[in-house]
Amino acid sequence: MSTQKKRLTIALLVNLAQNAPDLGADVPSDRLAELDYAEDVAAYAAGIEGLGHEVVFHEGNGELFQWLPQIQPDLCFNVCEGLIGESREAHVPAMLEMMGYRYSGPTPLAAAITQDKPSTKRILDYYDLPTPLFQVFRSPDDKLQPELAFPLFVKPQHEGTGMGIKNDSIVHTAAQLRDTVARVIAQYRQPALVETFVEGIDLTCGLVGNGDDVHFFPINQTDLSGYPTDLAPFYSSAHKIDFANYYRYHCPAPISAELAAEVRNLTHQTFLVTGCRDYSRVDFRLTPDGKLYILEINSLPGITLRSDLTLMAQAENIGHSQMVGMVAAAAIKRYGL
Repeated sequence: MSTQKKRLTIALLVNLAQNAPDLGADVPSDRLAELDYAEDVAAYAAGIEGLGHEVVFHEGNGELFQWLPQIQPDLCFNVCEGLIGESREAHVPAMLEMMGYRYSGPTPLAAAITQDKPSTKRILDYYDLPTPLFQVFRSPDDKLQPELAFPLFVKPQHEGTGMGIKNDSIVHTAAQLRDTVARVIAQYRQPALVETFVEGIDLTCGLVGNGDDVHFFPINQTDLSGYPTDLAPFYSSAHKIDFANYYRYHCPAPISAELAAEVRNLTHQTFLVTGCRDYSRVDFRLTPDGKLYILEINSLPGITLRSDLTLMAQAENIGHSQMVGMVAAAAIKRYGL
């Protein structure tokens, strides 16, 4: 006897760039980099509908308090990056928890921890997972801790998608450090994270699932060789936004099977200790002598048609709709639906 799968009503929650609030003329030009567009909404919906479920859409804003009780969704598929504040990715999950709705992706706690890079690194340190030494600067005049040696790397404490990472992010002198920290604090209105600069190549590894029941996508290696020569030799906001069409990569990354296994292990451990759910992506630096350093975890990684996770899925012949469906299916399974 066959069992018919229940058709669920899934609320697709997104923040659209076109409806972002006006924060004034002095905000950074890359502040909308993480937000979605109408084409992304259609692509997400196609992936969820491919599982046989009904999709209803709403933006992740305060109107959810009135809208959700009218819809009574079985699950919310949350890809809201948030709009304002240092823990903005936690806003919608917190609303959904308060209202008692099931949802995909990180909890408010995991979203806040992983958006705050120093908090993430403190957890990694506690579990003896390799990450560069760091210091939080709340003022350009803060004294540099003696264990940190130049060159150093400076970025905003709370941002993703390469936001705030520019040619001057790598610093070699105290004067450069003060100037770049001052720029980050002034432009992004938040402390600066200063960490040891790790020479090497960029790797990223994504997974979907929960607990030990996870699927790893092929590891991706960023290729910076095709960009304008005046760009810095690291993946900056200019690479990701202004020169997005130049992006080249190797997937699967041309690394040994042993090293790939270690990347997957560190990805899984980082996923678990930071409390992530359903999917994530972890960024690494691989040094010339083969050492791996965890740079950060994306608890709500981009899954647009152009995102790294999409490209990694395509490397094993998983299309975008199927990949989105895998994320939704992970949340559905986690709730026993």
